[in-house]
Amino acid sequence: MTGLRLGTTLLLAAAIAKPADLPPGEGREILIRDCVGCHKAEDFASYRHTKEEYRAIVSRMGARAQAPDKDLDEITAYLSQSFPKVEDSSKINVNRASAKELETRLNLTAKEAETIVGYRERHGDFRAIGDLYQIYGVDGRKIEAAKDKISF
Repeated sequence: MTGLRLGTTLLLAAAIAKPADLPPGEGREILIRDCVGCHKAEDFASYRHTKEEYRAIVSRMGARAQAPDKDLDEITAYLSQSFPKVEDSSKINVNRASAKELETRLNLTAKEAETIVGYRERHGDFRAIGDLYQIYGVDGRKIEAAKDKISF
C-alpha cells in the first residue's frame, strides 16, 4: 500500500508543470523569480488575457511585490506573447460589443442591451458572467440562457 501511494505521488509530481516547463522567451526568468513563489508555474498556461489585461494584472501584483517597472514590462510582454487571449468568433465579447450586437446575438431587448453598454461604460469591463446578473433592468434569465455565447 505504501509503495502504491509513493508511486501515485511520484506520478502526480511528474505531471505537474515546473518552472522549467514554461515556454522560453524574454521575461521568463523574471517571471520565475518574481511570480512562481506565489503562483504555481502550471497555472500560467491556463491564463489567457490581452496585453492590456496582463498589464493591469502585473501592475497590481508588482505593486505588492515592489518590483521595478522594467521587470513588470518584461513579465507583461512574456505573458502576452506566451499565453495570449484567443477570441472565439462564435461568441460575443460583451466588453466590446455594441448595443445592437448584444440585442441581436443575445436575444435581448434594445433597452436591455443599451443598459449593459451603459453599465460597462460607467463601471468598466465585465470579468465574469456574474457581473451581468448585477445589472438592474437586464433579465438574468436571458443572460443565463445566452451564457455559452458570451466571452469577456
